[in-house]
Amino acid sequence: MKIDNEECGVCEDCIDICPEEAIIKKAFKVEINENKCDDCGECVDICPVGAIYDE
Repeated sequence: MKIDNEECGVCEDCIDICPEEAIIKKAFKVEINENKCDDCGECVDICPVGAIYDE
């Protein structure tokens, strides 16, 4: 999974829903720890602006 930080509004919905706790907020952006992410897609479904996508 990837995050387009230019589109992301840092609402933190993806952080709250991630079952693997693979998404974290750093400064004014959100990052996905690819080592923890299991590509479940829950973050893609919850993102209100479509900033998260599958590579």
